[in-house]
Amino acid sequence: MRKEFVTSFWQQAYDQLPAGVRAQYLTHMKAAERWELAIGDLIELGSRAKGAVAKLFHTPRAKGA
Repeated sequence: MRKEFVTSFWQQAYDQLPAGVRAQYLTHMKAAERWELAIGDLIELGSRAKGAVAKLFHTPRAKGA
């Protein structure tokens, strides 16, 4: 059986829905999972970019100052 979702959170949420409404909410839940993963990727990208910029402009402090 193929797994419907990438993350276990969304798979468990889907599995807990009553069988009669699962098909109705499947597309909404898959879209929500895609948004969650995309936002997480954007946050990680921003964090890496911030670190790279900080390394570019880092000036070491003089000893004894």
